Amino acid sequence: MPKCKLQAIPLFLRSSTRRAISPISVFLLLAAPSVFAATAEPMLLARVDDLASLSLESLMNIDVVSVSKRSEPLQQSPAAVFVLDGSSIIRSGVKSIPEALRLIPGLQVARLDSHTYAITARGFNSTVADKLEVLMDGRSLYTPMYSGVFWDAQDTLMEDIERIEVIRGPGAALWGANAVNGVVNIVTKSAANTQGGLEQMGGGGEFEGFAAWRYGGKAGEKGHYRVYAKTTHYTAQEAAGAGDAGDAWNHDQLGFRTDLVLGDRDTLTLQGDMYKERIANSLSSRDEAISGHNLIARWKHRYDDGADTEVQFFYDQTSRDETRTFTEDRNIYDLEVKHRFSIGERQNFVVGGGYHTTNDKIDSLNPGLLQFLPPTRKDETVDVFAQDQIDLIEDKLHLTLGAKYENNDYTGDEFQPSARFSYIVNEQNTVWGAISRAVRIPNRLDHTLEIFGGVLIGDENFTSEEVIAYELGYRTILSSVLSADTAIFYNEYDSLRSFTDDFLNPQTLPVRFVNDGAGRAHGVELTLRWEPAPEVKVLASYVYMDMDIAAKFGSGDVNIEQNDENDPNSKLSLRLDWDIRPNWSLQTRARWVDSLDDLGVDAYTAVDLTSIWRVSPSVELSVVGSNLFDPQHSEFSGGYEVSRSVHGQFTWHF
Repeated sequence: MPKCKLQAIPLFLRSSTRRAISPISVFLLLAAPSVFAATAEPMLLARVDDLASLSLESLMNIDVVSVSKRSEPLQQSPAAVFVLDGSSIIRSGVKSIPEALRLIPGLQVARLDSHTYAITARGFNSTVADKLEVLMDGRSLYTPMYSGVFWDAQDTLMEDIERIEVIRGPGAALWGANAVNGVVNIVTKSAANTQGGLEQMGGGGEFEGFAAWRYGGKAGEKGHYRVYAKTTHYTAQEAAGAGDAGDAWNHDQLGFRTDLVLGDRDTLTLQGDMYKERIANSLSSRDEAISGHNLIARWKHRYDDGADTEVQFFYDQTSRDETRTFTEDRNIYDLEVKHRFSIGERQNFVVGGGYHTTNDKIDSLNPGLLQFLPPTRKDETVDVFAQDQIDLIEDKLHLTLGAKYENNDYTGDEFQPSARFSYIVNEQNTVWGAISRAVRIPNRLDHTLEIFGGVLIGDENFTSEEVIAYELGYRTILSSVLSADTAIFYNEYDSLRSFTDDFLNPQTLPVRFVNDGAGRAHGVELTLRWEPAPEVKVLASYVYMDMDIAAKFGSGDVNIEQNDENDPNSKLSLRLDWDIRPNWSLQTRARWVDSLDDLGVDAYTAVDLTSIWRVSPSVELSVVGSNLFDPQHSEFSGGYEVSRSVHGQFTWHF
């Protein structure tokens, strides 16, 4: 009998059948622009904040906010950070957030089927990966059910993404628990930068069809707004050696954003989304159903001395019906206040705090398979954080000290500090380093899960997993056309989730979750940018990582060592952006991913290509091909394969 991997606990056990597209108001998406077309101003295809057009020196000086919750030049950031700009996402032609994350060096993105992904940074990958904090416009996307992300429910209009900032390594001192191995911060464009209309449609390959519509206008004298709607219908992927996997699905979403200027010092942003999706399931007479909506309100006040205060509130509601396993209804409320200010000319502070509460109802559809006991629960978290960035040597040596204190209903008090430095050797060279502590606090899975009729059960005594991370990095602009960014890391993990014993041994039942795992991971990450000509840009990256996880002395767990089987030791990626002519661009992406031998997943090479032809200043046609040189391949365990796909797209700006 094969070993059962903890990281593959079947929370989402599903095997799907192909489902015909449900009718949707595509007519509304495609016809609605006519209502506005008469008054809309013509809009050129110039991209706002097009980082791809910047020189290497300018790129190193763009501001990022993920590292310190305040703007600072990328070159000076004391962390392994990468910024993916919206232009690169558009040029790639990808239609989902997980596929956009493939463009980012250092992230491990593995696709299981048409809608399921395993995404992480620096190890512990799985479909329930729980050590990566993901945010969109300040709203945390991870679910308190298992501290990970339901990637099939996360969507937005790709053209509305301004940038995606990714920190590889702990970010808990500012972003809190679960930012153990990294932070993904998705930032969408302001409404002022999405004025006019956009209409998009296409299909082919993995898409039975997709359509999107967006319109932006002015709200008062200084305010702006946008509204959008989109629908995407995915075809089934391949079952390994068995043809159609029967996992077709569709996702429909609409949303809005309004940015208002309230006088000379105050701004207010209101935005929200609503979505629903259906996923076929061969073992049930009905489809899986997922829906949700969210609302964000963010107020910012600026002071005469350059300081500012920001208050953000968001509400997030989700519902999931997994047809064979469970249904979940969850409500999340989150409030955060932060204040940025300076003392003198050499100290910049960020201080703040927040309150987070979630309540859920998880009903089991098959108690003999899995259930959460009790089925309802409410949890609260209160936190305060502070960070001081000190210029020890002006324009040369910067020290950043930060910490976050959290009180949660699972483990009580948690303290997560970090110390970072950056040394600006000169305008072309920067050295940085960091020591951080981060925790992954328990969740519903750890404390209240029961599977296989009580064979494996959660334990309310389960405590937080912990990492102490050591990082060292170097950024250099080697010439006007070549730059390099490298980072090495060493992580020490303790109190990792494990079992009390071998749950395949009837004499040891029931088996519980405990914190008897420990281990380490180390690796190196290298990114090169090369611009041999103004119209040609090349991005290459290589990642090597080795992980060794084991049970502590005296533990009966025989499965925990398999935690390091889900991540490849090596990964190499290459991206080429080529503006062949002013109205014709090409992006080619290639990646080689090492094998996952213990999962039976072979090493693979995937090549993607996107060609965009701008027919006029308002119309463009594109063709996107993925996995072009391989009919299908497996990227993770589960019996599904990713197929070759080619689709076309029509985009009209008006």
